[in-house]
Amino acid sequence: MKTNYLIVNRACFCFLLILTMSCNSNKSSKDGQQMVFLTDLTVIEPSDSIKFDTSWFDSKYKVAVYMNKVGRSITTLDWQPAISNNKEVAFLFYISEKDSSKLIRQLRENNFSHPVIHDPNKEFYKANGIGEVSFISFLLKDDRKVEMGNPSFPNFQERLDALTNE
Repeated sequence: MKTNYLIVNRACFCFLLILTMSCNSNKSSKDGQQMVFLTDLTVIEPSDSIKFDTSWFDSKYKVAVYMNKVGRSITTLDWQPAISNNKEVAFLFYISEKDSSKLIRQLRENNFSHPVIHDPNKEFYKANGIGEVSFISFLLKDDRKVEMGNPSFPNFQERLDALTNE
C-alpha cells in the first residue's frame, strides 16, 4: 500500500515539475517579446468592412491575431464591440488559409466585417515564433507582447483598458 502511495506521489511531483517548466518557458516567450508585422501581404476586405489602414502597423497599441486556417473560432467571436470601443487599438488579423476564395467565402458566411491579412505561407507565424497553435491573439504595446486576449475572455475590455492606460 505504501509503495502505491510513493508511486502516485512521485508521478504527481513529476507532472507538476513538467507543468511548471512548461508554463515558465511559455511565459518568457510571450510577455515582452517583440513582434514582427509583415506589411507586404495581401489584405482582404470582406464586403461591408472598414478599409484597411496601413497606419495600423504603426499603432502604439495592437491586438495581433493569428489563425492557421479560417474557421469558426476567429469569425464567431464578437470582435466588433472591442474594435468599435477602442479606436486607439489596431486589430490585425493574420490568417494563413491557403485558399483565398475559401477565406473570403467563410468571412462572408460568418459576417466577419474586419479586414484580414492573407498569409498563405505562414510568414507571420514563422517571423514571430508562434508555437503549434491554430489560433492565438496577443495584446501589444509598442509591438511587445503584454498578454493574450480575445473576446472569449470575460474581462477582455478590462484588459484593453489596462493596455491603453499603462
